[in-house]
Amino acid sequence: MLTNLSIRNAKRQIGEYLIYWISLIGIIALMYAFNSLIFSKTMQKLFAAIGGNQDLGYMIILFSIIIVMVLGWFVSYMMDFMLRKRSREISTYMILGTENTDICKMLFYENLLLGVMAVIIGLFFGTLISKVLEYFVIHLFHVQDALMTLFSIKAAGLTILYFCAVYAIVLHRNRRKIKKVKIIELLNYDRGNDTIPSKKVANGMGALIISILAFIGSLYMFSMPSQQFSDIAFGTILILLCLILFFYGITFVVNEFFIRSKKWKFQNNRMVIMRWFLSKANRMSLSEGIISILFTVSIICVGLSATFYQVMEKSVDAQPFDISVLHQNEGGNFQPYYTFLSERVELTDAHAYNIFTNHDTTSIEKRNQTLEKYWKKTNKKLSTEDYTVAENQYDMFMKYSDYSTLCKLLGRDVIEINSTQYIVHCLPYLKNDFKIGDNLNISNDTLTCKEIYSDPFAQYGGYGNGQDLLIVVPDQYTEQMDVLYSLFVANSLELMDSDIFQELEERFPQIRPLNSNAVTVGENGFSSKLLDSDADYYSGKLAETPTSQAILIILPLFYLSLVICIISIVILAVQLLTEGNMLKKHYDLMQTLGVEHYTLSKTLRKQAILYFALPFIPAIIVGGGLLIPLSRMMLILSYNVPIFENAKFLIYSIVAGSLLLFCGMYFIYAFISYHILKRGIIPVSLMN
Repeated sequence: MLTNLSIRNAKRQIGEYLIYWISLIGIIALMYAFNSLIFSKTMQKLFAAIGGNQDLGYMIILFSIIIVMVLGWFVSYMMDFMLRKRSREISTYMILGTENTDICKMLFYENLLLGVMAVIIGLFFGTLISKVLEYFVIHLFHVQDALMTLFSIKAAGLTILYFCAVYAIVLHRNRRKIKKVKIIELLNYDRGNDTIPSKKVANGMGALIISILAFIGSLYMFSMPSQQFSDIAFGTILILLCLILFFYGITFVVNEFFIRSKKWKFQNNRMVIMRWFLSKANRMSLSEGIISILFTVSIICVGLSATFYQVMEKSVDAQPFDISVLHQNEGGNFQPYYTFLSERVELTDAHAYNIFTNHDTTSIEKRNQTLEKYWKKTNKKLSTEDYTVAENQYDMFMKYSDYSTLCKLLGRDVIEINSTQYIVHCLPYLKNDFKIGDNLNISNDTLTCKEIYSDPFAQYGGYGNGQDLLIVVPDQYTEQMDVLYSLFVANSLELMDSDIFQELEERFPQIRPLNSNAVTVGENGFSSKLLDSDADYYSGKLAETPTSQAILIILPLFYLSLVICIISIVILAVQLLTEGNMLKKHYDLMQTLGVEHYTLSKTLRKQAILYFALPFIPAIIVGGGLLIPLSRMMLILSYNVPIFENAKFLIYSIVAGSLLLFCGMYFIYAFISYHILKRGIIPVSLMN
């Protein structure tokens, strides 16, 4: 009997709380997809290439704990919520003589059945989502082959383990509650509305004033020209305080306005809407504030994950070669390296060449002037001596023949130049400092600038094709120049992981990684990363520090933001749907009094809009407002130069994309919730 009753109740719960169960399936799908990506060979190979295995483990543990805690709170909240709505049903079982232990078993079977169904369906959809995530990683890092299996046993096992742990704790908690509960408590569990004590009106006004002051203070902190992390952190605390106090104080202000208004409240059925709102506002003010904060956090997390993605993508694009080996001075013998690498990975292209200088600083001085203006504007405590490495302190040149070969290696077209022309290749922020037609004096000859390119060309950070800029000249003009260093670059079809680099160092004792954190004093007081004059140094696409840091944050942060967003919206939607029975009584009474069906539908729509708009609007304003300085700070802190071509457009695109994603999910849930509520309150026969 208990089994049949549990199955019947489970079917009924799916119908009544469809939004909750669909969202639970979505969270399980996201959880599996994330775990599947982490356990995939694609990610394992990628993290081996950037040397982030240990950090990866820590990040998995951290975000898994956060997600499990959030999921546990969500399931616990919803089960307690459903118990409140079924309190009279459970009390009826008790009156009929059903033992509390049997009721506990019935509820356990119900939730177990629904949980198993959610896991099975969630794993199915999670498999599809995992393929989307894999495509994202493959596209970003240009991995040639997909290495993820169709279904990951490890990921499924870990997902089921998380879910079982959450369910076991929540069901045990509910079991203890049912065993101790009394019939009279169940009968009064969900009865009555809240009222707003008149004595607390002054407190509400004070909270609202403090909320406004906190908002003004946050605007001041975000408008600070320094835009330091401490300013933004303190401004964030103020804005969160503003949200909590706003929802607490606005209730009392609206109530006072409603009491004092003479005509306004009696127009357009406002009496019905405002009475319903005020009857719930006192009890829900804290939850509305928390939900609005969660919405804000979700928007910010999505935006920051997009910002980190841009940082990582720029870091990967800035180094277009999978591996680059630097030999100090001229005459580097790169053949042994080429042979070693070609035996282990399939190399698509490779080339060795020299970087030259005439010890002039005309172009470098132009760069330094632009950088000093940028650093002053962004309050960066840097100088050109701090930024420039000793080997790149002069104007740097490349043969046109080498430049043409490298462009072909990268799949780019290059224009032809004659003996009196040159090309400038620089980072985008320097493009306006040079003009086509500018003259350049070399060896008593005058060359004219033919073209300016700003495509990624291994120019950020030094020891590549110039530090931020490079001048390409006809081959004969380099004969009178000195060689700064020689380079060997290569691309492969496969990722070069840390095992290959470790074996490379073991095979060739003279080679070591180009560590950006290890510096020594170089020529003319500039710093140098070449600690040993007899050593060769390697770097590459996935060896950059921002890459390993950003990849550890992007997917988990985006994953966390989606989970928080879904959970917050579901809680808001379910709270509205549970008001259906009470609202139906009110609307039935209004219909009996002769209110037209169109007016009933319009009034209900206004109630739903008010309910969903209250936490939504502050979250949109605050979340979007916070994202602008946070994204700007991340882009500035990630690189010492303005490496992004149009940072303002990029920031506004990130903010707009984050808000659109959140609004899309929010409107879908709000639309579904409204129509479910409408069908339960206003019968279809009346609406037609």
